[in-house]
Amino acid sequence: MFLQADFVLKNVMEINLDEMRQKGIKGFIFDLDNTLMAPNTGFFTEEVKAWLDELMKEFKVAIVSNNPIPSYEKKVREVINMPIYFKAGKPRRKFVKEALLELGIDPKEAAMVGDRPLTDIWVGQRLKMVTVLVDPIRKKQEHKIVKFLRSLERSFVKNAGSY
Repeated sequence: MFLQADFVLKNVMEINLDEMRQKGIKGFIFDLDNTLMAPNTGFFTEEVKAWLDELMKEFKVAIVSNNPIPSYEKKVREVINMPIYFKAGKPRRKFVKEALLELGIDPKEAAMVGDRPLTDIWVGQRLKMVTVLVDPIRKKQEHKIVKFLRSLERSFVKNAGSY
């Protein structure tokens, strides 16, 4: 089995918004950790924050995260002004569907963006969303076992590049 992300990029800021408009995209569902912010930090870089602010002027945006830590959830909610779902259990579709419903858009009008093929990309594909695979923010600082597991996971994704 191979997963095929529609787009494979270095980071979220490489998303071509003109191309997304042409595909009929009206909203984005983002993973949180290693996609929009470094894991367990609870804050965006200035660059990502500015990009998100611009994105939200035209597109609807929500976050669906598998992170289960209540103290981290509280910290993140203080800096995020958009719908956010924690303990999502991706690739389960439940919370992505809820986010789409809250945003008022159909899955075919949304892009799923994340750093994990077997959670983020798979759930997006299961819902027939446009999928965007990005490199993890902390790619260079990850432990060797995490790098190995990501490499293995990406071996199931066509055109994902090397890790």
